Order: sequence, then C-alpha cells, then structure tokens
Amino acid sequence: MYPAKVLLFGEYIVLLGARALTLPLERFGGDWAWDNGDRDPLHEALHAFAHSSALAQIAVLDTASFRRDVARGLIFRSNIPSGYGLGSSGALCAATYDRYTQAKTTDLSELRHIFAQMEGHFHGKSSGLDPLTSYVRRPLLVAPQGEVTLFEQQPWQGEAPAVFLLDTGQPRQTGPLVQWFTEQSHQRAFANRLETTLLPAHEALLTAWQEGRAADVWAPLQQVSAFQLAHFQPMIPERWRQPWAEMLATGEVAFKLCGAGGGGFLLVFGQTAAAVSTVASQIPGPLLAL
Repeated sequence: MYPAKVLLFGEYIVLLGARALTLPLERFGGDWAWDNGDRDPLHEALHAFAHSSALAQIAVLDTASFRRDVARGLIFRSNIPSGYGLGSSGALCAATYDRYTQAKTTDLSELRHIFAQMEGHFHGKSSGLDPLTSYVRRPLLVAPQGEVTLFEQQPWQGEAPAVFLLDTGQPRQTGPLVQWFTEQSHQRAFANRLETTLLPAHEALLTAWQEGRAADVWAPLQQVSAFQLAHFQPMIPERWRQPWAEMLATGEVAFKLCGAGGGGFLLVFGQTAAAVSTVASQIPGPLLAL
C-alpha cells in the first residue's frame, strides 16, 4: 500500500525557505486493484491521468502499458480522504511510478523532480513532496535550499509528545489559502511578524523535535499555535477557533495547522497522551493518533 502523508512542520513558511518535515501516514493509503464489474467513480480521472501530457513527458514511464491496463479495468483503490491535505494524488503518483518504471532511481532529488512533473497534472504546480513521501515511506526533511533528505531523529529524552489528527469535517481548497498567504507575506508588517516570531519558533521546534529534546518542544510549539490562531485566521474554520484558544490556554494541549488548513485535518499536540485524554471530551471532533 502507498501511504498518505502529513506535513508535520513547515506549513506555509516552507514557501519562504524554512525547513519542513513530512511523514508517511500508514493509517490511510491506496493500492492497485482490478475493477470487479462495478463502475469505479474515479475511472475517468484515472483515464485522464494515464493519457495526460504530464506523464507523456516522463521518458522512464511505460505510459502505453499504463493506458492499456486502465482500459482493461485497473483502478487505484484508496481510503485517503480527498481535499484533506493527506496526499491522495501523491499516493497515486507514487504507485504509478513504482508499477510502470523499470529503471528506477534512488536519488531523492531526481525522484522529487519526476513526481513534481507527474503531480502537476492534478495541481498545475507541485513540489513533488507528497508522492516522494508516499514512495519512500520515510520521514523527509526539506532544507532551506530545497534539498530533501531522509529525516533522522534522535531517541526521545523523556516522554515523547503525543500527536493526533483532528477531523474538522470539511474539505478545503488549498489554492486560495496559499494565495492569501503569498499576498500577506509581501506586506511589511506581516512579513516582520513571520521573521521575528514565527520563523524562530518554528526552527526551535523542529530542532528540538529532531534532537529528541521533549522538554524543549513545548514552548516553541505553543508559540507557533498562538501565532497561527492570531494571524492565520482564514486557515482556521470559524467553529474551531474557540476550541483552539481553549486548548492553548490549558498549557498542555495545542492545535496546529495540518498543511494548508481551511478544513481537512488539524494537528493536536499534547505534552503527554494523558493530557490529551483529559480534555478529549472538550474537543468537538474525532481524534486519530498518529
């Protein structure tokens, strides 16, 4: 199975050159299957992908075989929710490369370039990170220069923070949110807040996480959560802003955007799993442990 992905850290500010961390999410995924006679609702979308100009430009792909198989009833069966930022199209691209490329490469930069071309069919422009994460099934660290490496984390010193996905119950559209952020980041006041508050907190958070320093994760995580609540309002559905503020006030639980926000999943962090369990009844939505 080709897993979904979660952008754990780096939402939006990765566009400004900050580091980012993506994780494969084995709870959701997709894989190839043959149609059993029922008309697959995504067959037309898969047919369009197989015949797309995006795939035709990738020499290493055996697109002819892919098209024949789709015509014979090949489908991609997935439980990755669409519009939730978990990389549903990325898993499909990873599966397509794996099945229809004979001379595969292990070079992450080359793979990312290929996947960006493939996923461009769905998004117009893609970083390639979603399918790359699904394909290698390993956490990936994006460096400020855009270089991607396997993420190596040190063992946790003390109890590891607990992380959950919180379903907001609504899909989202990424494009308008990214456009809003891009426009705001060109405004001096907003850019200064990013530079002086969010970026330092983010870097401290990611460094502490990578080095396994549990005691040093919480303060910058709360700063990131508070900044997003105050300054990323379009990314937080209205009905979730009050619970977000209430959890932040506990000092032990914090919400954070999961990718673009605007719906889909939110990330819920707890200093401990017990801390989240204590307030779970106050969170108006189902929690899924990462």
